[in-house]
Amino acid sequence: MPREIAARHTGHFCYRWRLCDAKMKNRWLNMLSACVLPPIVGVGVCGGIIHLLKNHDLFRAAAGLPAASASQPRQGRLSETAAEIRAALPMDSTFDLVPPRMPVSEEKTALQRAATSPKRTPTAKSEPAELAVKKAAPKTVRPRVWRPLMDPVTEFWTTLMPRTDALPQAYQAVLNDDPAHLARIIALGLSPHEKTPGGDTPLCAAVRMGRAECVRVLALAGVNLNEPAHEQQPPIVIASLRRNAPVLEALLESGVDPNTRFKTPVQKSVIERCTIKDLRNALESDRGITPLICCAARGDVEGAIALMQAGAKAGVCTTRYHRYPINFAATQGYLFLMRVLLGRDPESEPDTLVTVHLSSQRAWVMKQGRIINSTSVSTGRAGYNTPAGRYVITDKHKSHTSTLYHVAMPWFMRLNCGAIGLHSGYVTGRPASHGCIRLPYEKAKEFFHQVTVGDEVEIVH
Repeated sequence: MPREIAARHTGHFCYRWRLCDAKMKNRWLNMLSACVLPPIVGVGVCGGIIHLLKNHDLFRAAAGLPAASASQPRQGRLSETAAEIRAALPMDSTFDLVPPRMPVSEEKTALQRAATSPKRTPTAKSEPAELAVKKAAPKTVRPRVWRPLMDPVTEFWTTLMPRTDALPQAYQAVLNDDPAHLARIIALGLSPHEKTPGGDTPLCAAVRMGRAECVRVLALAGVNLNEPAHEQQPPIVIASLRRNAPVLEALLESGVDPNTRFKTPVQKSVIERCTIKDLRNALESDRGITPLICCAARGDVEGAIALMQAGAKAGVCTTRYHRYPINFAATQGYLFLMRVLLGRDPESEPDTLVTVHLSSQRAWVMKQGRIINSTSVSTGRAGYNTPAGRYVITDKHKSHTSTLYHVAMPWFMRLNCGAIGLHSGYVTGRPASHGCIRLPYEKAKEFFHQVTVGDEVEIVH
């Protein structure tokens, strides 16, 4: 038994020793491979790169030299041609210092022959026609080729840029909203006019995505600010369909006409982008819609202010149904925008307010919080109820005739470009009109002079 136990212990010890020895060998091998293999691989890769670059045509010194320079002998310490001539002469050769004198008789004969022989006039050497054509042909200028590690990349940017079917570089800079890179590549010679395969332009992409700085860079680069993209509409009208005043300001600062109209017919994709029903119907059926009309219909106060400051005219209407920007704003009930379109300062607050109380059938004028005039009125009777709400006086007429009932309405003050308003009429102290607010003649005259176009009217119960 003790021997068997000792043999077991010995075998177990030998097994553990062999296992530890194998692990130690593996560790040493891994360490050697980690320390030795990377430098060897790096040296091999670098040597291969250097070998390829040395054997490349761009690095051969004679590749860029003309053919005539290769035939000229090099100027150095000793000419190779002279060295070959010297080597061909024997070492013990001697030369006469003075050439032997010609005999006297032969000298006289040579002089007489030279005197009697006719003198030749120098003539220009005739050259072959092919050689003359070659000399007359202009020298071809070979384009410079970029040499890696020797020439700067910036000088060969346009030739090194890969030409693929991808988006143009200027268009990609607009997508990335990087005006600095856009200006840089334009300065390097890339065209800002290049379109995408789908016909989109960098400018229209910048307008569509709200990249105001990119619009300014492209405008300075000289792009056509009225060139349409795949929507077939000028960029400024596309900008008016999106609530982005900085883009409108960038276009207007560059000289775009603020009264540019939509081209008809308008594509369905542009119409579907509109969420205002009134504007969608106008784009489908009306003609001559302007950017100011789009801003008025969408309630874009900042865009409307930018357009009007640049010269947009609130009196320009559509060419088919003759609707003005204020008509579109009134349809949506944009009171502040209506006041701006009527010429009010957007920074000012209204100081005059007309209040009509339907229950008591009375009306009064407040100026700077103080009542300056009041009167009894007659509002709409049953079936023609005067709608409550807040309105803006959009136009005033001393003499007006109703187009619906063909009756006179002196001192008429229209509300929200609609059919109702305040005017002189028969007042009973109870509802009696077809929807308008009737005032006594003298009070109507006073109200007419106390309020101005753009003042607000509130009708309450």
